[in-house]
Amino acid sequence: MSEHTLPGEELLAGIAERDYARIAACFAEGSSFHVLTPKPAVREHHGPEEAGERYRFWLEPLEHFELLESDVVEIADRIRIRYLFRGEDPAKGWQVNEHTGYAKVGDGHIRALILTCAGFRPTTAP
Repeated sequence: MSEHTLPGEELLAGIAERDYARIAACFAEGSSFHVLTPKPAVREHHGPEEAGERYRFWLEPLEHFELLESDVVEIADRIRIRYLFRGEDPAKGWQVNEHTGYAKVGDGHIRALILTCAGFRPTTAP
C-alpha cells in the first residue's frame, strides 16, 4: 500500500467501525471537507473534528449498520474513496447510501476531500 492509499483505507476502516475518532484522525489539521448532498446543498467542514462530526451525524442514528462495498483507487495525485452502506433508521426504516469522494493527501492524512452523497434511499431489510 502506498502513502497515497493509507489515509483512504484508514478512513474506510473507521467508517466500517463507526469510530468517529479514527475517522477524524484521517484528516489533517486545516483540512477541508466539502460534501454535495441531494438537497441540493454543499456542506463545508474544516479540520478533523468537523469531519468526524459529519460522519457521526450520518452514521450514528443507524441501527444494524453495515458497510456493503468500498474501495480506494489512486488517480494520479488524488485518491478516489467510494463506499456503499446500509442501516436501519428508527424513523424511516431501512436505508442505503453511497458516497464517492476525491481526496488530496499528504503526510499520511487527507488534506482535502470533495464528496458526493447519493442521499439515504429506502431499501428492503437484508
